[in-house]
Amino acid sequence: MRVACPRRELYDAVSLAGAPATGRPAALPIFQNLLFEADDSQVRLVGCDGEMWVERRLPAMVESGGSLAVGAKLFHDILSSLPDGELNIEQPNGPSLKLALSNSEYRVVGMMPDDFPGIPNVEASATLRIRAGDFAKMVESVGFAVAKENQPRAQLTGVLFVYDGANLRAVATDTHRLAVRTEAHPGIGSNVTAIVPDRALQVIRRLPVPADGELTLVFGEGRLLVESDGARVVSQLISGDFPPYERVIPTERTRRWLADKESLADALKRAGVLARESAQRVVLKSDGQVATLVTRSEGIGEGKEEISIVNEGEDIEIAFNGRYLLDAIGPIEGQGVALEMIESDRAAVVRPADEGQNYFCVIMPMALI
Repeated sequence: MRVACPRRELYDAVSLAGAPATGRPAALPIFQNLLFEADDSQVRLVGCDGEMWVERRLPAMVESGGSLAVGAKLFHDILSSLPDGELNIEQPNGPSLKLALSNSEYRVVGMMPDDFPGIPNVEASATLRIRAGDFAKMVESVGFAVAKENQPRAQLTGVLFVYDGANLRAVATDTHRLAVRTEAHPGIGSNVTAIVPDRALQVIRRLPVPADGELTLVFGEGRLLVESDGARVVSQLISGDFPPYERVIPTERTRRWLADKESLADALKRAGVLARESAQRVVLKSDGQVATLVTRSEGIGEGKEEISIVNEGEDIEIAFNGRYLLDAIGPIEGQGVALEMIESDRAAVVRPADEGQNYFCVIMPMALI
């Protein structure tokens, strides 16, 4: 194998394709590697962890072809440290690659690619076509509420997508909070109900597609396929039923605060400096048209913030994880935030003040001390 290509373009391709190999501990040694193939004036890179495959192709000057599995992290780190320029890659005798650029030369030992798993085919049972920017917006709106991967309930480590022919809904929850965004997208494809792993969504967001470009999502046989120019992602979907999230959405409210988004966010950020030592607890208390945010850490200190609100209903004292509240108001695009409450021990809802955006977040309160 003898190949030449720009270092920057190869680094970007390796960063994307290597995501499955570097994102978490590998179940098998081969999954720590990246498949590197050169043929027909292009380089093809594939990363896999047994549940997700990411392929990236880029043009290259290929004098002679070949293929090898190389350590994804090592390959990535070497490329990140090299200067920009034309990178020459050779495969001398045996399973290794030689990288040369300017005054730098490295040899990376690899593995024969025979055991590297091929990318599975996906027979379409449903297809959605959506602008890349619109899809990214939906994922960003709810992604903060996805549970960590060590969560025993796998369904909580992904985002539920439901399409009924007119509206696309994205839902995520870690049981402490629930984020929902619904957007009108008539005629973009077939009805779909699927739980997509958050790891796959983060890779899909990084595909080389402009915001106004189109993404095609193909669902079938328990898998999702997304293709763009020069890139492809295939991921297992998460099996099982998503929790019946509708049950935790409050159907009433007795109190409602309207606040300026920026003022509330700034107050929460400042309060969070002390709240780090008290499980991020921030106590919110209304007194007419003023809300006070109090945080206290034993033996360290305490802080207080005041913001102006429009208070609809009786005064209330309620505690939240300040980080969760800050995350919840992040996706709101307007200047106003509405916090809807019932009692201090009941779930609250964060949504845009004008209620015109199809987004809301349910947050469970913390105990008052």
